[in-house]
Amino acid sequence: MLHGVRFLFSAAAVFTRLVNAIVTGGWAIFFMPLCSPTSAAATSTAVPAPWQHLQPTRSKVHHADLHDGKDHQLPPPLQVSSPPAAIVVVPVLKQQGERAAAEKTPAKAARERPPRLAIPPPVACAPGVDPFGAAADRETDVATEVEVQGEGFCLASRRGVRHAMEDGYSVINENINIGGEGSHQLAFYGVYDGHGGRAAVDFVADKLGKNVIAALAAAASTASRKQSALSPPPPPQSDDQDEVVAAIRAAYLTTDSEFLSQGVRGGACAVTAVVKDGDLYVANVGDCRAVLGSRGGVATALTSDHTAGREDERRRIESSGGYVSRGSGGVWRVQDCLAVSRAFGDASMKPWVTCDPEVSRRRLTPDCRFLVVASDGLWNKVSCQEAVDAIAAAAAPTGTAAGGASSSYSSVGSCKELVALARSRGSRDDITVMVVDLQRFLQ
Repeated sequence: MLHGVRFLFSAAAVFTRLVNAIVTGGWAIFFMPLCSPTSAAATSTAVPAPWQHLQPTRSKVHHADLHDGKDHQLPPPLQVSSPPAAIVVVPVLKQQGERAAAEKTPAKAARERPPRLAIPPPVACAPGVDPFGAAADRETDVATEVEVQGEGFCLASRRGVRHAMEDGYSVINENINIGGEGSHQLAFYGVYDGHGGRAAVDFVADKLGKNVIAALAAAASTASRKQSALSPPPPPQSDDQDEVVAAIRAAYLTTDSEFLSQGVRGGACAVTAVVKDGDLYVANVGDCRAVLGSRGGVATALTSDHTAGREDERRRIESSGGYVSRGSGGVWRVQDCLAVSRAFGDASMKPWVTCDPEVSRRRLTPDCRFLVVASDGLWNKVSCQEAVDAIAAAAAPTGTAAGGASSSYSSVGSCKELVALARSRGSRDDITVMVVDLQRFLQ
């Protein structure tokens, strides 16, 4: 029994020392199912283990029940030669985790956590200031507005919210010798609206007027040779007019063919006016428009927009193998793509989107005061009658006689007023307005 008591005291002493070592040394241990011998060996050499404090010692114990007056030595406590295989020390695992985190590649770290997005703050505008207005245009591009005061015509153009201006114009206004018949009074005016870039509008603005004059010269030369070879009287004037119409159509198709041969993408709508010997010829492809302002302020549209929603255009497209569809926004489009049914370029849309123009002729009279030629940026927000009323109102204060009033029609201020009117009504497209004074061709 004495030996049993001694064993209990020894076990209690060992347990007390073990608890003291754990509390004072800051060790935290936990048990795992398996532990490799290599890891245990590395752990025992790195830092002293708790069981290393439990070295076998011999101590003297004086118990109250032992009254023999002798010192009794207790048997040595249980020796622990190696740490248990299931004990893993936390500080070592912490060091291994830090070493693994340091070895993590930057690319892997970037995949795990994407970088923070830098979102710029919104642009603050003063109350009542349009962020797309004139002030914003002056800050982004100094060439957003174009004003031209020419001989017998005026023009104002303003870029919309697009990254580049895609409108253009051209004017040829002089007396030209056509067909060797002497000088002819000839004037050419054109306004163009590009889409898909500036390539098409720049090409058409440069080539179409020259091709029209060349086609008219060729037609006049052919007619002159025919007249000289025939003994009967020359043909009536209607034949000459038909030749002019045919020459304008040929010039449109030639210009389109030349542009397509370059292999450049994009397209352009156009409206042109040709004044030859007192006759006004107006041609168009697309949704640019020409409107005649007559005496009394009457507006007469001389062109019809070529859109996919026109019934005759839809039949023409479907008969050539294409189709017309209406999108969710209510806009009819050719092949689900283009809203206009006639234009220069657009090679991928041939033959459904043709460049064959509609040409009309009108004899100029004293009632014909001016012609408004503009891109769809104006006509989408301003009606034909509103445009004529604005031009007539701008001309009224400066004169009442026919001659005096006609000079005011070519004032650039009237074009600017129309541009401002369309912009105030929410037009975000490019806007180009040209006003031609027709009275000068009657003098």
